[in-house]
Amino acid sequence: MRQALNAAKLFLVDRQLAADLGVTGYVASWIRRHGWEPTFLFRNVTIGGEKRRSVLPVVMNLFTERALLTRLALPDTSDAAGRLARRLESPESGTLVTGPLLASVECALTDLPVLRHQPREAGPYLTSFVAALRDPDNGTVNLGYYRALVDGPYRLVLFLDQRTDGWSIVERCRQRGEETPISLFNGGHPATSLAAAAALPPGLDSHGAAARLSGETLTLADFGDGHPPVPADAEIVILGRITADNGREAPFGEFKGYYAAPTSSPVVRVETVLRRPDAHYLGLFCGKESGLTLMKLQNEILMSAALARQGFPVGRVRFPLDAFGEFSVLIESERPNPALLEAAMAANRRAKLFIVARNLEQAHRTLSIFSFHARTEPYTKRGKQEGQRIGILAEDDRHHDWVEY
Repeated sequence: MRQALNAAKLFLVDRQLAADLGVTGYVASWIRRHGWEPTFLFRNVTIGGEKRRSVLPVVMNLFTERALLTRLALPDTSDAAGRLARRLESPESGTLVTGPLLASVECALTDLPVLRHQPREAGPYLTSFVAALRDPDNGTVNLGYYRALVDGPYRLVLFLDQRTDGWSIVERCRQRGEETPISLFNGGHPATSLAAAAALPPGLDSHGAAARLSGETLTLADFGDGHPPVPADAEIVILGRITADNGREAPFGEFKGYYAAPTSSPVVRVETVLRRPDAHYLGLFCGKESGLTLMKLQNEILMSAALARQGFPVGRVRFPLDAFGEFSVLIESERPNPALLEAAMAANRRAKLFIVARNLEQAHRTLSIFSFHARTEPYTKRGKQEGQRIGILAEDDRHHDWVEY
């Protein structure tokens, strides 16, 4: 994270703003006025009812696509997803070693500038912390982004979607009558955040995937007490255990722009909170550029990898940000065909619209002139059908007597 921060063009904000709605209110106002969002460094953030000034500056919108790809040594974005997909498929592209944790200062959750993002949210939420959980059956570490309501100095309520690997791990531990050790961390190499956002293949260790995506050697701090390892250079680390108890969390401002309804979710008993002496608090505002870019890029990587494994010649893959980086996909191939379209729709079940074309810039023109192949299938959400998923293959193999002017 530090290298990405040092390379970023920072917009410095010294105005006093509260972690409770002040920071996100400023960001939202900026986007409405200017139509874009820089990387912000807030240096005067207050926390708690007594309005204490946080000793940690708050960074917002660090993970833009350009910043992520530059840190991953991929400044050219034309085939970034394909190159990252090839790294992910290669165990030799990155390695893991162990080293000392840089976060050494003890504190409480209430000492951190945890943001409340939207006016009707249940309270301050951890949205930018990656959760590390160890699979009790195969020992691999799963990384994921799971929102967590701060419900006291040493208590979190962690939302886990039942479709996630994290939920499966916690449920299996509960069935055995065991608490689940959890490590949450803020910061570290951006490849770790990318791996945490991705629905990785079963059995693939997320830290190993992050090392492959980085193309580097990543250093992990191993606690040796059952807690999963975290990046040694993480800014903030929270160690705890997911108990058998549930607590109420939400409303929460989801990335699609509406409030999630209240849930009964697992309670985390926090044991230790550590930060670096010069820590920065990396924030993530759901539905804005940073979070959506992580979603977009991991989807592009996984789609590229899935199609390449099946032998399809694929160029660029795009999950547009205006479809939340998830629900629409554009695929470029020198040989577009119905089998490729079918494979793409099988590889990603959340996307609603697929367009496959020889040239993405010309896709709409091609669809306007030539015939096309379409494929539909039911779109289901939480077991309920909500319309149809649509796949469109732009076919441009017919000859026309083109005009000269």
